[in-house]
Amino acid sequence: MLKYITSNIKHNIIRGMIIMQISKFQLKITLIFLIVLIVPATISIFLTQYILTIEKRTGIDVDKKVEEVLLETSSIAYDIIDKEKEECKSIAQAISEEISYNINVLQSKDKLRQLIKDIMPMDHHIDLVIFDVVNDTVIFTSSTDDSSLSSDITQKAKSLQGIISEQEGEIIYGIASVSNNNKHILSVIIYKKLEQGLVTSIMDLKNLLGFYAYKEEYEKISWIIMFALVIALAVLGTLLSTILARSVTKPILDLVSGTKEIAKGNLDYRVQVNAKDEIATLVESFNLMTSQLKASRERLMITERLSAWRDVARQIAHEIKNLLSPIQLSMYRLKKNLGSDRYNEIFEQSYESITNEVENLKNMITEFSNFARMPKPRTRPAHINKIIDDAISLYTGLPDNIKIQKNLAENLPQLMVDADQIRQVLHNLISNAIDAMPEGGQLILSTKLDEDGYIVMQVKDNGCGMSEEVRQKIFTPYFTTKEKGTGLGMSIVAQTIEEHEGIISIESIQGVGTIITIRLKSGITEKENEI
Repeated sequence: MLKYITSNIKHNIIRGMIIMQISKFQLKITLIFLIVLIVPATISIFLTQYILTIEKRTGIDVDKKVEEVLLETSSIAYDIIDKEKEECKSIAQAISEEISYNINVLQSKDKLRQLIKDIMPMDHHIDLVIFDVVNDTVIFTSSTDDSSLSSDITQKAKSLQGIISEQEGEIIYGIASVSNNNKHILSVIIYKKLEQGLVTSIMDLKNLLGFYAYKEEYEKISWIIMFALVIALAVLGTLLSTILARSVTKPILDLVSGTKEIAKGNLDYRVQVNAKDEIATLVESFNLMTSQLKASRERLMITERLSAWRDVARQIAHEIKNLLSPIQLSMYRLKKNLGSDRYNEIFEQSYESITNEVENLKNMITEFSNFARMPKPRTRPAHINKIIDDAISLYTGLPDNIKIQKNLAENLPQLMVDADQIRQVLHNLISNAIDAMPEGGQLILSTKLDEDGYIVMQVKDNGCGMSEEVRQKIFTPYFTTKEKGTGLGMSIVAQTIEEHEGIISIESIQGVGTIITIRLKSGITEKENEI
């Protein structure tokens, strides 16, 4: 199980490396589109930011001076307001303390007015209101118009026990409470209305200072926005460039897959693309070329078959002629010695000769008949190593000087083959290899899985080998180098492998040995293979 998993992992890594190699072209196209899109945009963004930075540096001294003036002016304005607030507060406190100390003054408005006059400065901008908290009434006011006092101020006067000074809009006020027997009875309100221009100026100063305070923060945010735009543009550019690259590379990759299928011999494969440009024209030309190749191969196969059958016919005629010659000679001897004393002896000899030659002719016709009507393979899932083991088991009684060695890869996928026909192929190849080693030798049978998913089987011997002329004719029907061979064994081997959509090749060096390689396509899915 562990070996099976390891084999699958290795196979998937190889497939992944192949896919990575194929996708390199798409990666290059994507990078080109991305560079064309991102680089100009990035340069424009940073150039704009650079110009803004230069403008900022040229105005930085001015900004600092303006900010210093604003801070100084603001400080003066707030000092004035604080001074006014403190004045209102102190006046309110002084009046409340005098009233608390001399509570009877409330009995006479003249005395109350005189008390207030003694304490309050002669400033027509300052006004006073004494509020009766108990009866919720105003008992004294220095102004005929108290509309400047908001309800919030009067509400504070009712509830306050103590002293405060605050600002509400353009009104600065101070409030001090008056108590009698620890009971809050009055609230003294001193208020002053600031000039409208001063209030407006102070608000403008406050806004300007806020602007300068947050100006640097705004610049940081602008940089963040710039980088966010660059990143967003990069992401968008990557997506767009990937889509564009895929639209360009997919037909090309499909075309590459098509060339690989054609290289494997699958001339029925056609490339399908959804394009209307030059790539579509290229694909149409490729499909047309494939169709022409298929037609050419079919014509070539027909021509080769006709040529092969002509050779077969000549070979059969030659073989039959060779077999008929002894029969004709025997019949001539019988006729010549008719009535002689040795006729019985000659008849026995001629009869045996004729019978042998007729039997040889019968065998030859049977072999030819079997070759001509070979059955179609009945394919079933099978393990090639099991087929090899079954074939080798029939050769256990070999001489000691002939060794058979196996070098079979483990965890090979199953094949869709006719096991009996492949086993017969192995019998022919093993038998030929043994015949090629009359003085003894070593026969090696090996299997492996190649990168294209084909199972490769090799039969290698170190026998007498064959010449190049013999190697080129080895699959020709009725071609043989053996004294009693029919010349159909290797033809049947080649036809069987062709019926299984496989490939067979021979390498041989005379006096060194022969290597026969068979490649069969793995036709079982992983799920079926597990079953």
